[in-house]
Amino acid sequence: MPDGANGTDGPIGAPMRRKEDFRFLTGRGNYTDDIDLPRQACAALVRSPHAHAAIRSVDAAAAAAGPGVVAVLTGADLAADGLGGLPCGWGVKSKDGSPMIEPPWPAIAADKVRFVGEIVAVAVAETAAQARDAAERVIVDYEPLPAVAATAEANRPGAPQLHAEAAGNVCFDWEFGDKAATDEAFAAAHHVARLSLVNQRLVPH
Repeated sequence: MPDGANGTDGPIGAPMRRKEDFRFLTGRGNYTDDIDLPRQACAALVRSPHAHAAIRSVDAAAAAAGPGVVAVLTGADLAADGLGGLPCGWGVKSKDGSPMIEPPWPAIAADKVRFVGEIVAVAVAETAAQARDAAERVIVDYEPLPAVAATAEANRPGAPQLHAEAAGNVCFDWEFGDKAATDEAFAAAHHVARLSLVNQRLVPH
């Protein structure tokens, strides 16, 4: 669709011309792995293999003693340094006016993991290979906990509770628009179709 063919001056419906393809197709792309600065260090992440588990302990002694290792950081280290969690970038209120429940969310899990791949430790070393080797030496003792894989199952009675602060695994029950007018329109409709949509861009934690 040519520019302006959508009848507006805005970007919706207009083509988004790509500018980066030529350098990628000709081998001239620049990636973070291509960056090589003086005294540069590299990090490797230790991630949880469990969807839901308590962290009994994290043993980083062997990892920290590895060649070229600068530091091995855990959730306990971040807490000891007084570093806060990662706040939600867009807070909302539930339809009853109550504020959104926002449990603490540390950059490195300290006592519990709540999804596969959550970070439990970070190994920093002089080279990427040394960082990866150190990360593999980190020993994490997990206590696996019940988990569900579908969002719709997470707020059913008896579902595993991820955050104590968010009962039923619900941090907000949100709506916008004119509910009365919407209900009236559905009540007067000759036919109503129902479907469920899953938005993958909303990541439940």
